[in-house]
Amino acid sequence: MVKFKNILAGLLSIFLLFIIPGPVFSALEDFDLSEAIIDISTLRGGGPAKDGIPAISKPKFVSAKEALFLKDKDMVIGVLIGKEAKAYPINILNWHEIVNDSILNKEISVTWCPLTRSGIVFNRRTKKGVVDFGVSGLLYNSNLVMYDRPSDSLWPQLSLGAVTGAFVNQKLTILPSLITTWTDWRKRHPHTLVLSDETGFSRDYKRDPYSAYHASQEMMFSLSDIDRRLPAKSLVLGIKIQGIAKAYPISSITEKPVSFYDSIGDKRIKVHIGFNNTAYVTDTRGNILPAIRAYWFAWSSFNKDTLIFTSE
Repeated sequence: MVKFKNILAGLLSIFLLFIIPGPVFSALEDFDLSEAIIDISTLRGGGPAKDGIPAISKPKFVSAKEALFLKDKDMVIGVLIGKEAKAYPINILNWHEIVNDSILNKEISVTWCPLTRSGIVFNRRTKKGVVDFGVSGLLYNSNLVMYDRPSDSLWPQLSLGAVTGAFVNQKLTILPSLITTWTDWRKRHPHTLVLSDETGFSRDYKRDPYSAYHASQEMMFSLSDIDRRLPAKSLVLGIKIQGIAKAYPISSITEKPVSFYDSIGDKRIKVHIGFNNTAYVTDTRGNILPAIRAYWFAWSSFNKDTLIFTSE
């Protein structure tokens, strides 16, 4: 009964979040579905229409000292390019899901899917130039589906590339990032800039509309095929090297911060698991590698042959 009430509260919260005029569900005809490499019938409306969740394309930033709206344990997606660091608070990304930005002339998209709890930073420069991404309102395997504004091609976040339209089969480059607490990121990079809560949109950034959903073991939308090797909503750190996907179950590895070496193919890596589900991978020189923290059902849906790390 408690689980049902939690899910009901989450559904109601998200429904109230996205009450907007016009059609409720994104229409497939809003996008270029030509050359599709997925079954279009598996796309579903998540609730909002196209751009009903507004991406931020003209972000404003404040210094760490000016970011008084952040609490120490608030989670951020941290990005470091060269010597410039930026933090993108999850409590803002919950309401926008995509921030189109640039750091040191490198054009990036910071993306966050609340339903799969996955944050990925992409280089948004493609073979056809730099593109802006928006939120389609569609879901694929319960995951955020982005679209590019030039062509309306569809790009599921965890597909790491386009699955329809003019950009089909084109992959995006993942950039290293870190999902961690504000206090941890600030200690690592005291001169970091922070995405301002003055976004130009009226949203309650102090409220997490997905808190009940994350507190429950139930999924918001059912999947036809779920890998039962781990609980569906257990958090994992996933990485793919030399075509080999591997998942590290964050909560089951240890209850204390730990770092350990592992090998994928002939690549030696170091896995770091910390407090507050902070997890990342480095090479043997300490450089952070592109990895994805997500719910297990999401990682395994997009990586069917994934290996699972066991401490044994």
